[in-house]
Amino acid sequence: MIFKNIRQIVRSLGFDVVRYDKCQTGKDPFIDMSKFVHEECPVIFDVGANIGQSIRKFRAQFPTATIHSFEPSPTTFEILRNNNSNLSDVHLWNCAMGAFPQEMTFLENSHSEMSSFLPLSEFGWGNIEKETLVEVMTIDQFCIDMNINRIDILKSDTQGFDLEVLLGAERTIRSNKIGVIYFEPIFSDMYKDLPSFDKVYSFLIKHDFLLVSFYDIHYQKHLASWADALFVHKSVSNNIINREGLVL
Repeated sequence: MIFKNIRQIVRSLGFDVVRYDKCQTGKDPFIDMSKFVHEECPVIFDVGANIGQSIRKFRAQFPTATIHSFEPSPTTFEILRNNNSNLSDVHLWNCAMGAFPQEMTFLENSHSEMSSFLPLSEFGWGNIEKETLVEVMTIDQFCIDMNINRIDILKSDTQGFDLEVLLGAERTIRSNKIGVIYFEPIFSDMYKDLPSFDKVYSFLIKHDFLLVSFYDIHYQKHLASWADALFVHKSVSNNIINREGLVL
């Protein structure tokens, strides 16, 4: 009765009160990942690491994970290294991931999280402060070179370059060696020559990935602009963890 009265008062002010369950699918991507990732020491690829924001979140959810973090900007990479070089089983790589091994011009933005291989378009922000020639590798070749047999979580936050990252991992994906993919789809005209979301979605569906959820949708001019998305491969989608820690 007390809760009902409080809810009525809050609703009269234009708000609402709902029960929050952080374990409910779609609330927290890192908790959702843990429902599918059951390895004792999971392998995580953090592509587009920036200054290491995701590393701390991955380490909190998967404390025994081995994390490979990739950041192409030399300037940003130095901050990434200063922030995370003391962490065990975290390997930092000053390079980009893409569809082919090559060198490409990286457009370094005044807002480092907006730096990209793609030029800014209408909904982008910041200014290009310098253009840097950087090394681009493929996930497929990196896994061969480093003798990595599986990737439990592939996170890609590459400002419009995610399809290229996936294309460079196609051999690993076809071998069912990537369990979960977490990336940032962009829906708005943020970068020029930005692949449409349906191209990325079609690639994932074609390779037997299923959509878990979207998270943190951001809007520009009242239109969906970007979000986070979590996909899981069919081969692991049935092995989810319930609240008691049992595999269902």
